[in-house]
Amino acid sequence: MTTSKKPGETWKGHVSPAVKTAYNKRNYQAITFRVKLDGSDGVTKETISQAAERDGMSVNAWIIEAIRDKL
Repeated sequence: MTTSKKPGETWKGHVSPAVKTAYNKRNYQAITFRVKLDGSDGVTKETISQAAERDGMSVNAWIIEAIRDKL
């Protein structure tokens, strides 16, 4: 018995990358920032990741919370 798939579904309800990309483009804005590899600006990718993990958050959620605190 075959089940009908929704547009963009690949298998067992999983959505194709093209559909995910289109969704993200419609619903999110990307903001890029850079930190120096040597940490000379006072922060590294690792320190951000560790702080987010310590707080039980994703890096994205942690950064958004930090920005909200500053605003």
